[in-house]
Order: sequence, then C-alpha cells, then structure tokens
Amino acid sequence: MKPQSDVSAEIGQLPTYSYQKNLFPIDIAVTYPNDQGTADLSVIGTGADGRDYAIKTIADGNGFVPITELFCYELARALSIATPEFQIVKLKTHELAFGSVWEGGAGITKTLPDMLKILKGELPVRNLKALLSKVYAFDLFVNNIDRHFGNFLFRTSYRENIGLAFDFGRSWYEISPYDFQALEPHNNTNKYHLYAKHFKRYDRELASNTLTEISKIEQDTILQILSMAPSEWLSTEDKDKFVNWWGSSDMIERINKLKGEL
Repeated sequence: MKPQSDVSAEIGQLPTYSYQKNLFPIDIAVTYPNDQGTADLSVIGTGADGRDYAIKTIADGNGFVPITELFCYELARALSIATPEFQIVKLKTHELAFGSVWEGGAGITKTLPDMLKILKGELPVRNLKALLSKVYAFDLFVNNIDRHFGNFLFRTSYRENIGLAFDFGRSWYEISPYDFQALEPHNNTNKYHLYAKHFKRYDRELASNTLTEISKIEQDTILQILSMAPSEWLSTEDKDKFVNWWGSSDMIERINKLKGEL
C-alpha cells in the first residue's frame, strides 16, 4: 500500500478534468416489461426521441439506483471508460428516472463461451486489457459488488469490436459509498475479475493509475454531476456530505487502501 504522500505526488502529474453538461428529460411514450431475464431491470421504454431506454426508478433497489447510475456513468466518462449514452427520462406519471440508451445493432453475444473467446483473443476487442483493468479499479472505488460479463456490452464498431461498461445499480449509495463490500472475494466483481487475471487481461499498474485519476477529479466536478440529478434522487444532506468528503484525507485513505488490494 502506498502512503498518502505518494498518492498526492501522483495526483499532481495528472491533467484537470473539466466538466459541464445539461440534461433535459426525455418523455417516455410507451413502456414494456423487461423480458431480458435481468433481475435489476423491470422496465424498458421508448422515448419521444425514438430511442429505447433501460429505465431505473427510485422504486428499484433501496431507492438510490437512479442517482447511483447517473453518478457512475458520469464519473466513468471522466476517466474515459466507455458507457452507453443515457438521459434523465420522464414517465407518464411525471416521475423522473434514469434511462440508459438500449444499444442495438451488430454485437458480440455475451454468453460464457463467447466471453471466453473474447478473453482468449479469438473474438478481438479493442483495448480489452485496458477496459477490464480500468473498470475493475473503478468498481472497487464506487463499491460495485455486481460486475459480471452480463453488464459489459461488446459490439462492432467501424473496424474493430469495442467494449462498454454499464449497470452500476449495485454500487455507491445503493450499497455504500464509503465502505468496502466490493473487496469481498465472493461477490461477482471479484469472481469475474479472476477470469481477466487468468487470461492475462488485467494490468495492475493501469488499475492503480485509474485510482489516481479518480483522486485528481476536482470537487467542483462532483458537485456539478450531482447537481444534474432530480432533488428526489439524493437528499441535500447526502449530497453535501459526499461533496465535502471528495478530496478529503478519508478519500485519499480509501484510494490508498484500494491500491493495496489490487
């Protein structure tokens, strides 16, 4: 484990991430029950923009799924971790929900045999080692206990297959932003990480650098991300507590602990 001074030295070498984004809710014209066999997704909807969305509401889980998804998607993008597009969507009840754009088109299926082909390089994916390494470090930081092959999307791009990470619904405030359940060896995040290590698709140094990049993101960026969310998704008290925690000695201690566990 590196001492706090080592982390601080590394932080100074990284560029500042500048954040600015506005979201306007997309009206959902029609909804469908989920028939994809996914326990954490109950509703799929078509928006007024013609796109389909995987929809998460505050009725899901412990009530923090939408804010957790929004925060994790935006934090991932700050680290150049590819995710699907998303919008805040408005249901016919006028409730605001999180909507992840349903990615269609040509893709690679994600059954275990196909995932093994991907890990072996028989189905090449651009920068696969970097993707799996960065996502693993990211998941540990946001306390994601449920990263498995079903919440990676592998699809064809212009010349190569690419990978995207999605579904952060069992992390951050839905579990706890300050604890370490993601380090427990028997959750999906760590069980499936063993596949990446076995097939040498994991770079510990890159994972460590990802944690350092997280440390570099400014407090103002976190405030702006959380300010995007509807007020009913996260209380002002919880928002203020997390923003004040960001960049604190407690956060640096968390980064150091996670680096020691990579």
